[in-house]
Amino acid sequence: MNKKVRMQVGAGTSGGWIAERRILGIMAAIFAVLLLLGTFLDLTLAKALYSPNNVVATWITTIGIYPFAAAVVLFLGVQCERVAHSTKTKPAKTALVAIMAVSALLVGFVGAASLLDGDCLGSIIPAVKDNRLVALALSPIIEWPLFLVGWKLAARNDDKLLLKRSVCFVLVLLAAFAFMQLTKGIFNRPRYRIVADGLEGVGFVPWFRISPKPTELMAQLGLERNEFRSFPSGHALLSISTISILLSLTWLFPSLRNKRVQLCWAGFGFTVVIIFTRMLLGAHYLSDVAAGALLGIAFVFVYHVLQQRIERSAQ
Repeated sequence: MNKKVRMQVGAGTSGGWIAERRILGIMAAIFAVLLLLGTFLDLTLAKALYSPNNVVATWITTIGIYPFAAAVVLFLGVQCERVAHSTKTKPAKTALVAIMAVSALLVGFVGAASLLDGDCLGSIIPAVKDNRLVALALSPIIEWPLFLVGWKLAARNDDKLLLKRSVCFVLVLLAAFAFMQLTKGIFNRPRYRIVADGLEGVGFVPWFRISPKPTELMAQLGLERNEFRSFPSGHALLSISTISILLSLTWLFPSLRNKRVQLCWAGFGFTVVIIFTRMLLGAHYLSDVAAGALLGIAFVFVYHVLQQRIERSAQ
């Protein structure tokens, strides 16, 4: 392999991979300590931090979930460009490009809709809460154009591993999202904001205790299922995935390849800001966000290992 091709393979010195894994280890240790603290101080901290109807925190918390869907749409565009110019047969290329394009439309719509959730903009502007028409109007503005951006960036990129890299990246992100949805439905932990309201039958529940299904309480009090999905924090899991997203941008922007360590810490800083807003709004306890971040770091680590193997396979 000549020097030019070797540089295209990636950031991949063994020292670089080791440094990044050490950073992930440090982050995991920090969130493990926070989970332990939350086990004993959840309620005390929640009472001290709770700031209902905090508009600034709500806007910030909304930003926290945007990079996730946006990155998937961007890299589906990357994959489409690579497939469209591959050596596959025309029927195969047409089918794959169609699947990826439709997937990008769907993910973009879901991403826009998530911004209108009652935990995000829907709490500031009730008229847009879970409004599919607004989500459909928002998608072509903030989500779908990223598909074309990904296509154009890929067209100017000569990294022979770009398709493998991006497919792996998207699959890990989607796996993290699916895992989050599964785990959030297990514990049935009521969010602090409804505990703070003093609703009859709704009290503080530690994270390690699985509550019974809240169906009866939901019917009696007119509460949504989402109010009993406090543990673990989805926002924490999705925002820590920003580390993978930022690292993946180094494939498209060569100037970032020597800044991977800084990008790791930037993703960590972004996550800390987002999880703090979740606590301010009473949407989560400290243990919720710490556990969500730990789960997210596990998926970042899987992403990291798989990407290293992809690079090694080309050497």
